[in-house]
Amino acid sequence: MEPWLYALLSSPLCLTGTFFNIIFFFCLMRPVAGVTLRNPLRFLLIVVLFNSTFQQLMTALTIIMLLFDSPFWLQTLTIALIYQFFCANFSCNAWISIFYYISIVPQQHPIFIWIKRNINAILYVGFVLNQIVLLISLSMGTVMYFLLGPVPNNFTSLELNKTSPAESVESDLYLFHVANFTYLLYCTCPLFTLLFSWGKTFVYLREHLKKMGQSSESFSQPQQKSQMRVTVTGMVQAALFLPSSLWTIAVAFLYVTDNFEMVDPNRFVTMTFCSMSSLGNLLCFGFSQSLFRHGIVSVFNKLTRHK
Repeated sequence: MEPWLYALLSSPLCLTGTFFNIIFFFCLMRPVAGVTLRNPLRFLLIVVLFNSTFQQLMTALTIIMLLFDSPFWLQTLTIALIYQFFCANFSCNAWISIFYYISIVPQQHPIFIWIKRNINAILYVGFVLNQIVLLISLSMGTVMYFLLGPVPNNFTSLELNKTSPAESVESDLYLFHVANFTYLLYCTCPLFTLLFSWGKTFVYLREHLKKMGQSSESFSQPQQKSQMRVTVTGMVQAALFLPSSLWTIAVAFLYVTDNFEMVDPNRFVTMTFCSMSSLGNLLCFGFSQSLFRHGIVSVFNKLTRHK
């Protein structure tokens, strides 16, 4: 991808994402009367907005860096931080899907019953462990990438062996591949979690609606409508994350070989995928969470009154 095309695609995505981040932060900090959001869902949404905000800032920095010849270490660090914030949100979405699955679907298995009773502690501990794994993976991969230095498009392992000590190169590459494999696992697990949890929740709600239709009950309770809206939106989020996650998994595989430098040497394609998925994710939360919907309506009403 050419630099001008990356700037053309990412700039509006970045500006729109930043705008919604500001609006949603305001809705979280000053919720509309009668609308409450309890932990751990509130905590996870705050983390999502935090990660999304810093991802947009890093994306804006990469666009600004196109205007001058930026150092290699700054380029690498910026891209690693974009990966960090994007993948952290990917994991948060997976934990949110688990939370709704456990809350909505009746659980019969003893393990799931135990999880439901201890869902808060499990979410907090699991979230912290996930972030530690991601931080270690990206930090190790970034450091090894620094040690390997800038890799030209016509790079081959044979040429690297001629210019660097063989043992040092092999150890650096080994650690780089370990970090890359850990990153691959980290990106793969949330994808399957999203597909499984939202899929199971949707199947349960669909069967529940069929039973209500057979018994002539009305699907008018606010809680049932909210559950269906959240579930459908969650499935849309999973669909939005599917292209970017598959690309991320493909990137991790390509890193094992020397082919990624030819496919996406400047990481513009990868960062564009991240920006598109991040914005889609924000819009889905804005539709599914009543806190954001009512907050946006309240802000809009206040603006129209001032006019």
